Amino acid sequence: MIRIPMSIRSRPARSGFSLLEMLLALALLGGALGILSQVAMTGTDAAREAEHLAQARLIAQSRLAEILANSQVQSPAAIPPTPTEPMDSQSTTPFEYQVDVAPAPFDGMLAIRVTVQALDESGGPPVASYSLTRWMIDPMLGLAELEAEEEAAKEAEATQ
Repeated sequence: MIRIPMSIRSRPARSGFSLLEMLLALALLGGALGILSQVAMTGTDAAREAEHLAQARLIAQSRLAEILANSQVQSPAAIPPTPTEPMDSQSTTPFEYQVDVAPAPFDGMLAIRVTVQALDESGGPPVASYSLTRWMIDPMLGLAELEAEEEAAKEAEATQ
């Protein structure tokens, strides 16, 4: 009988992974988890910024509505940066608003700009900022008095 050397004989089939295959699989898994964690962090940061912008928009709208409601009584005035409460009672982010009043490009008009900033708690640059601008007729223009004078003149003509 002829003997075949052991190296030439067929080896039995392996039933597992080699160490190299396991290391390669772990490296791929680690890379994929790293990429997924970056995507999750980006999504979380975007959601937080969207929440701050939404709150800043609501604060700006409510402050502008207050200014416009009071403009019938007095002329709007500039307000320096002032802390304000967030619209969400569970929010810990501090907000501040500022009002700038300037003449609009047209005579007799005022441009009112309300700017709200979500401040960084650690003192860094603002996390989010939102500005809202509205034009209104200058209350100091005297249109109400002019209208009252016209009404009085019409009544005087009607009684003659």
